[in-house]
Amino acid sequence: MGRHGVVLLCGVAMVAGLALDVGAHGTRHAAPQKQEGVAVKGNLKDWPSAPGIKGLEQAFEFLSRTDLAALPLGRTDIEGNDVFLTVSEAETRAPEQVKFEAHRRYIDIQLVVRGQEAIGVAPVASLVTAEPYDTTKDIEFFGVPQESATLALRAGDFAVFAPGDGHRPSLHLDGPHVSRKVVVKVSVAYRDRQRAAKAR
Repeated sequence: MGRHGVVLLCGVAMVAGLALDVGAHGTRHAAPQKQEGVAVKGNLKDWPSAPGIKGLEQAFEFLSRTDLAALPLGRTDIEGNDVFLTVSEAETRAPEQVKFEAHRRYIDIQLVVRGQEAIGVAPVASLVTAEPYDTTKDIEFFGVPQESATLALRAGDFAVFAPGDGHRPSLHLDGPHVSRKVVVKVSVAYRDRQRAAKAR
């Protein structure tokens, strides 16, 4: 684990070498495929030392060399449908207004450019489906578990959510804030191809 990173593994938060039990309880979600279940948090300036980003280097290189404050709102392609990002500006929301979500085909890199927010995190295997998986939008929504971890993201901080990472984004952190945010979508297939190429 990188000195500046946080990794959530199977419902256990690993922070600076300390393990804190943040596992959710309740009905387990029957996953249709093998889930990774690893959430990573770090700061963009330290991204090369962040754990769990192998295969995502191109996305991070783009983020680190781009003026993210000047990017237009909406979608910007990096590698077509394999790697693209969306820029948004919106007010954070109260927890009761936001469901947990997860994806199957894409990995999320969520980066706060300006403002701040909290993101709830829980393993998909511990969540109960609230809205079935939408193949077109690559998203499934879940109810809120009894327990979950919370990541605090401020300007420059990012979180990476792989399949298996349920997340509840854009929550208030120390009250409401208008947050400018970049969400990079990296297809799992692309990530795996990059990993295989580096292993040769």
